[in-house]
Amino acid sequence: MLLTPNEIREQTRQLWQTCFDYSDDFLDLFFEDKYTDKNQLNVRRDGQVVASLQSLPYRFTFYGAVHHAAQLTGLAVHPDFRRKGLAANLLHSAHRRLFEQGATLSFLIPPAEDFRKYFEQAAHGYYWTSVYRRTLPLDVSHDGAFDKIEVLRPEEWPEQYYVFFRNLTSSLPFMVHPSEKDFFAALTLADLQDGYFLVARKKQRITGLCLAVKEADGQVYIRTLAITDTATRAAFVDYLKRECGVENVYRRFCLPGGKDDAVPYAMARVINVPRFLQSIARPNPGFQLHIGVDGDLDIPENNGWYIVENGRVELTDRRPTSIVTPGGLAAMFMAAQPIVMDLLLDE
Repeated sequence: MLLTPNEIREQTRQLWQTCFDYSDDFLDLFFEDKYTDKNQLNVRRDGQVVASLQSLPYRFTFYGAVHHAAQLTGLAVHPDFRRKGLAANLLHSAHRRLFEQGATLSFLIPPAEDFRKYFEQAAHGYYWTSVYRRTLPLDVSHDGAFDKIEVLRPEEWPEQYYVFFRNLTSSLPFMVHPSEKDFFAALTLADLQDGYFLVARKKQRITGLCLAVKEADGQVYIRTLAITDTATRAAFVDYLKRECGVENVYRRFCLPGGKDDAVPYAMARVINVPRFLQSIARPNPGFQLHIGVDGDLDIPENNGWYIVENGRVELTDRRPTSIVTPGGLAAMFMAAQPIVMDLLLDE
């Protein structure tokens, strides 16, 4: 039985309602602003969507090189069809499609900590935790005077806010970059949660944007911050303290995974190994590495032994002492950097 795109969309939403504890407001937001037919993968039985997955495209900068990456989200299987390999099949299809589309990396944010072991399995993509965060109160005591900075909570969100955000962040060397649609979807979600989207101005010139929410634990968290100077950060923190009646404002910072207080966040796996290694080799011509990649069941083209030297990546027939999975390769290099991942609707 053939289904129209609208029927697939509606059935996928119903499947999410069965599998996830999402509010109607969140579902409205996702299926209106994030869901697209071309990013959808699903399994149907007798004209009914029984398993689904969304592959959301992102611009990813790594060592300054621009890559196509994707966030896999909304992996759902109807309870009556679980333990039949449908989730593994969807992940396999997503990885193959991303490889054919020229992607370098895929990532996901586990819905709970016990899902990490699930995604670490070979059948589910060999994902490894590659991005870490820590939560700290913002200390703005040395950020400078902000008495000439005006902080506003605008009722309307013109395109110029996204343009400001994009211009400030587009050249960051390690970041998953939200599109304009992603940016405004994140603002809408925060607004549904009685959050604060703030704009700072100095003599009518925008000096910063801030998105913050008072979460279930009663603490105020800044979810994203784009500023031209530290005084603007101090102005935002002062505003939030007064408006929310709190002593501290917190921020979840991405940081290298080797830190003692690092908390696991996003998992990743490499989709195209030569391209990923080349993005490291080119800006670091003195870097040398002899490594193997094995166990990629979804993209066996990645399996092989590689030499990285003189800014180049080549296959070799010399067996290396270190052999990793596609997720292990992602973690080896991504976990060493503070990868910025804001506005992903996962909070």
